[in-house]
Amino acid sequence: MKSSILVCEAWRSTHDRPVYTLAETCPECGGQAVNSAPAPYNPEDPHGEYRRALKRRESE
Repeated sequence: MKSSILVCEAWRSTHDRPVYTLAETCPECGGQAVNSAPAPYNPEDPHGEYRRALKRRESE
């Protein structure tokens, strides 16, 4: 599910903070706005086993 809250795509290079909007364009610079939500969890993640093993190894 996509979030209806968007963030300016170029906020790291153009703004000093993230600029959130509901419009398709950034209200401050006019740049494109993109989905601000993280990628959804996928139980069939092909690399999940490796990421979890790395996380366990780093925590030890």
